[in-house]
Amino acid sequence: MKKKLLILSIIIITGQLLTSPTAQAQQPNEDVIKHLQIVAADSNVYSPYTNEDTLLNNVASIIKVVLGLLGTIFVILMIYAGILWMTAGGNDTQVKKAQNIIQRAVIGLIIVVLAYAITYFIFKELGGLGPA
Repeated sequence: MKKKLLILSIIIITGQLLTSPTAQAQQPNEDVIKHLQIVAADSNVYSPYTNEDTLLNNVASIIKVVLGLLGTIFVILMIYAGILWMTAGGNDTQVKKAQNIIQRAVIGLIIVVLAYAITYFIFKELGGLGPA
């Protein structure tokens, strides 16, 4: 039964891939390219390796990733403590250990939320954007 379901799924997915519309690239407007080349030739600050990301945007992205990882760690700790508590079976030391993990995880979450609020405020005041 599982083999038939797998084959049917493969057939459906293949059919969807074959019948989906494809995107076609547009030809660049030659006037726009000429104007860009003129601006690039006249400007001393142009570099082909320049992008629009600023240091502030990069730092905000790093902070967002770190805070997201800390939130994930909080969820994992809460699940671990919950499983530990549920499987204690009347063992008081295991229950106390689970309670300590939950208390410390909540304190850590409060610290992370406060750190997010502080960085959001700072980035909003500095550059008009936040880490979120």
